This record gives sequence, C-alpha cells and structure tokens, in this order.
Amino acid sequence: LTFLNLPVATWNIYRYIMVPSGNMGVFDPTEIHNRGQLKSRMKEAIIKLGFHLLCFFMYLYSMILALIND
Repeated sequence: LTFLNLPVATWNIYRYIMVPSGNMGVFDPTEIHNRGQLKSRMKEAIIKLGFHLLCFFMYLYSMILALIND
C-alpha cells in the first residue's frame, strides 16, 4: 500500500521545489485571496483530503486484517 503514497509525495516535493524565491512558502498569504488561486487551492485541498481519507481506511483495514490473522 505504500506505493499509493508516492504520487502525493512527489506532488508535494514538486510544489515545494517550484516555489519562487521571493515567496514565503507554497501558499503566499498575500496572493492566495485572488479568486482564481483560492478556488484552485481549495480544490487541491479537497482532493488531498479525499485521498488521505481513502488511504487511512485502507491502512486501518489492513491493520485489522493483520491482527485478526495473527
């Protein structure tokens, strides 16, 4: 199940590397309130939340299955 985390990890590394040198971080607090950026950031956050919830329940199921089989 670890291979499922690779796309999100690579995306996060890519986002961190592509931050312009003058910005404070991935989300620039002075520019995030532009309507286009706010909408795209919220969409990205909801997609990540859904992915992490899916992974959480898959890992939980795998842990319970491993405990039952022992």
